[in-house]
Amino acid sequence: MKNKNKKMSTRPVALVTGGASPLGSAICRQMAEQDMNIAVHYGKSKTRSLVLKAELESKGVEVFLVSADLSNSLKTEKLVQQVGNHFGRIDLLVNSASIFEPTPLAESNWKQWQNILNVNSLAPVVLAVSALPWLQKHRGVMVNITDIYGEMPILKDHAAYSASKAALIFLTRYLALALGDQVRVNAVSPGVITFPGHYTSAQQKKLIQKSALKRQGKPEEIAQAVWFLYSNQFVTGQVLRVDGGRFIS
Repeated sequence: MKNKNKKMSTRPVALVTGGASPLGSAICRQMAEQDMNIAVHYGKSKTRSLVLKAELESKGVEVFLVSADLSNSLKTEKLVQQVGNHFGRIDLLVNSASIFEPTPLAESNWKQWQNILNVNSLAPVVLAVSALPWLQKHRGVMVNITDIYGEMPILKDHAAYSASKAALIFLTRYLALALGDQVRVNAVSPGVITFPGHYTSAQQKKLIQKSALKRQGKPEEIAQAVWFLYSNQFVTGQVLRVDGGRFIS
């Protein structure tokens, strides 16, 4: 699977889906600080991805940009092949890309449901299976970005999103058992890190006050958790809640 025209990267390689998002870019920066080369996946955020690429390259990191529609399994598989062939290795797969859209039951749009489930739940499995040969070679790691609402059915009008994250939590544990000592699989479950654009300041404040720490989290705090799950070799099958105590409050 190695590209004969390119030597294998001497540094570990992290593939981060949705890498240009606020959360994804924080994860990319964290891995770059740990001397990893970065494959940044993006869907429609090419401009932001180019800006991130320039930033990371200025720090001496090799960055490979790759675009793919994660709702399409064939394109998702091709994405992994492109990254593997470019670097000759994949050591960390971070499934950060996600669709967050309301799906009111009274206005059910099944095509929208299918798209959310494809990107948020199916794509991470397709990526994991496709990346398996590279991940196994270096006893790599997979980290899924889930959500506390995948465990609590209280997010109004977001049934498809919450169900997709519940599925991803299950798949994290399933894959951890299935892949055993070859590839470790974990997840980070964030609380309030970013807000949808339509949230008012009052809505944001109300949500923040529901957590034990009474503050909004930072993308960097999620990125640090991803690094912990990558670097600690005795952790697998875990869902690490980084939510400011929202789950217990």
